[in-house]
Amino acid sequence: MGLFRYEALQSSGKTFTGTIDADNLQDAKAKLYRREILAISLVPLSHQQIGCFLSRQDVLNLTREISRLLQAGLPLFEVLTALEEKYKGQKAHQLLLDLCDQVRSGKPFSDSLARHTKTFDLLYISMIANAEKTGRLKESLDELADWIFKQQQVKKQLVSALLYPSLLGTFCLFVLSALLFFVVPSLSDLFEGRDLHPFTVIVFAASRWACQAKFFLFATFLALIGAASLAIFYPPWRAKMGGMFIRLPVIKTLLAKVAFVRFCRSCGTLLEGGLPIITALSQAKAVMRHAILEKVVSQAEENMKQGEKLCLAFQGHAYIPPLVPRMLAIAEEGGKLPFMMRQIAEIYEEDLEKTLSYVSTVAQPVLLLLLGAMVGFVLLSVLLPLTDVSSFAN
Repeated sequence: MGLFRYEALQSSGKTFTGTIDADNLQDAKAKLYRREILAISLVPLSHQQIGCFLSRQDVLNLTREISRLLQAGLPLFEVLTALEEKYKGQKAHQLLLDLCDQVRSGKPFSDSLARHTKTFDLLYISMIANAEKTGRLKESLDELADWIFKQQQVKKQLVSALLYPSLLGTFCLFVLSALLFFVVPSLSDLFEGRDLHPFTVIVFAASRWACQAKFFLFATFLALIGAASLAIFYPPWRAKMGGMFIRLPVIKTLLAKVAFVRFCRSCGTLLEGGLPIITALSQAKAVMRHAILEKVVSQAEENMKQGEKLCLAFQGHAYIPPLVPRMLAIAEEGGKLPFMMRQIAEIYEEDLEKTLSYVSTVAQPVLLLLLGAMVGFVLLSVLLPLTDVSSFAN
């Protein structure tokens, strides 16, 4: 079986494209003929062309739909076929067609997902592979949906906490630029040759310097935007910038909490899915995206291979809360490590939410005060000379 992309003519004369699965080229032509589709081109799709990138929200929706249909009693192939019909013409259609093709040919569902690593990460594929061995596919899909949903919630909280201060800071920068580059220079002739207040002298000197160095400032601004873009989209720079951010005084605590919540929830999900503790630690470590904590987990793996308990490996580390080793020690003694991992994630997720709410609450008035102070300082420097009526009379 394979996938073929076709280009066909509508009755109005316009062309449209689509995909179809068939055993071979002749079978694809026959299927198009039976559907009364007039194809003007028909080419097989390679594995690289089939692959598409779905957002985490799309993966969450797809996981929930597969789980619900499986719970309704449908076989996996029928579930994928139904979803393929539902998503026809949408972004996920080609991916679902490929999954249908692979499952129909007898390949495991996890192997089919592994063909699309841009969409499904290692943890997702491992959970499905383990569920196929234990017969817990529906339960594992529910756990994965819950895990992805919690990840999305943390991400939304982080973005919402930082979005307003970022927008307000950007607006503050534009207002200050407008004052220094346009408003203040237009008033310089008005106060030429007069004794000015020190506030006015400072503002006018800053405006003159900004106007003289405007090309340098503009180039610096573009360089900062370029560096930020590279830090987001270029993996080597992203790793370097991430290593710098996780050491900043205030941000390091916030990023450590985000990474630790992600790790505990992922590890708990994997352990509940039946994976051994060493494998669960290794795979959960991959979703942390925190270099320092990843080294801690790697060291914990090595220590556990030598017979040491997990709680001992996490003791005394600055980035790991002191309550965590105690909770893990109780869980390891009682054999409830998956449950305790989930509880740790819940506790520190609530703590992270409070921290983000506090940061957002404090940052907003502080930025407003800074904006008001800068604008007020510039306006005051301009208005003070205007109050000296005698100098205008002279």
